Amino acid sequence: MRNYQNKSLSDSVGTVGSMLLFLLFTGCMLMIIAVAAGTYSRISSNFDKTFGASATLRYVSNKIKSSESAEIVEDGRGLVLKSGGITNIIYCRDGALYEKSISSEDEPEISGGDKIFDLKSLNITENGSWYRITIVLGDEESFTLVRR
Repeated sequence: MRNYQNKSLSDSVGTVGSMLLFLLFTGCMLMIIAVAAGTYSRISSNFDKTFGASATLRYVSNKIKSSESAEIVEDGRGLVLKSGGITNIIYCRDGALYEKSISSEDEPEISGGDKIFDLKSLNITENGSWYRITIVLGDEESFTLVRR
């Protein structure tokens, strides 16, 4: 009988040791997952900022290049672009870039339209034959120059 009790004690110690080893493994895995999630979050937010800025600049500059005439409105916060029988209105308001298309016969109104990008601010200035498009996304300012 005594032999059976000693075997029970060694089984209990073995079980407790196995559980502690499993808990150590689980803790290490949770720490690895937490570090990976933080890294992914930083990469994702930086990618969104970079992509959002470059995509917005390319979008607005391509719209200017493809239009027949461009007029800066609202002190540089918007554009009225005319091509054939269509007028495109691009403007920044309420933290987003909006665009709407209307007939060239209608009076352009800076409201409504579809949200294109999230954007803090847009400023367009004209220097001779160049347009300077400046955007602020998050805390970073980016700009491009477009020849007309």
